[in-house]
Amino acid sequence: MIVLESVSKRYGAKTVVDQVSFTVKPGEVLGFLGPNGAGKTTTLRMIGGYITAASGRVTVAGYDMATQQTAAARKIGYLPERPPLYDTLDVAAYLKFVAKVKAVPRCRMAAELDRVVAACRLEAVFRQEIFKLSKGYRQRVGLAQALLGKPEILLLDEPTIGLDPAQIQETRDVIRAFGDTHTVMLSTHILQEVTRICHRVAIIDRGRLLAIDTPAGLQRAVEQTHVVTLGVAVPGGQTAASAKALECELLGVDGVEAAHVEPSTDAANLLAATCHVAAKDGIEAAIARAVVPRWELHRLSRQQPTLENIFMHYVGHHTPVAESLA
Repeated sequence: MIVLESVSKRYGAKTVVDQVSFTVKPGEVLGFLGPNGAGKTTTLRMIGGYITAASGRVTVAGYDMATQQTAAARKIGYLPERPPLYDTLDVAAYLKFVAKVKAVPRCRMAAELDRVVAACRLEAVFRQEIFKLSKGYRQRVGLAQALLGKPEILLLDEPTIGLDPAQIQETRDVIRAFGDTHTVMLSTHILQEVTRICHRVAIIDRGRLLAIDTPAGLQRAVEQTHVVTLGVAVPGGQTAASAKALECELLGVDGVEAAHVEPSTDAANLLAATCHVAAKDGIEAAIARAVVPRWELHRLSRQQPTLENIFMHYVGHHTPVAESLA
């Protein structure tokens, strides 16, 4: 349903999307994961036909987005990062306007409005002016306009931004239900978003596609980013021997998968150790119990997974990919 072939986009001398290639199949929910400024929004705008690629080819539902945007637009529901709302209209009037623009037949208009209003939980604000709505409700109205007309493809740019936890769960349910029979592509910088909704995850940074993986593969990467660091004092002149002994001691702790020990830059008699550990509780205490009988423990901290070190995992293990289009 969506095919990108070596797509790039430049603004002046700056390349914001660089030779990106991937496909999205019918009935698939693809998460587009990356930090702010990674190129997610630009890529979605090219897929939606709002801007054209500088090079490469974008095909949506069989239509070339360089020459057939109008025909492709009938297949697409699009929620930009800032929903395209008219503040002077109430929710009912706005959705009726969008339905007319999307050529929803008059005989189906009421049923179609009821469908998207129920899906996005908008009953309580259906007759309210849009300028009076909270950010969460505005986001839901934006999602409702994207759903109108039952498009085959749904493009969502940060769909849960600004929502409270209950609204986030409701929005995820809507996206997941829509993805059962349609093609969905959503961008986000939230790990939980893609692991709970998506069939596959495309990871982008600085305009380059780093990897395409399943949520299970992403979860394995998350587990590998649990790190415990510690500082240990050793007797003077015994740094090298103590470093080897400390490394062996750490590797003997259940849950420590790798350990590296080196002299600390803080003081001559200090060692700095980094342990890659399993994603389970109690490892810090086990490490402390292993260290304190022989050495003086100065500090110990655990680094939880973050989006940044997930990216570092992929940067360290993958070169940017060009997915096979066969």
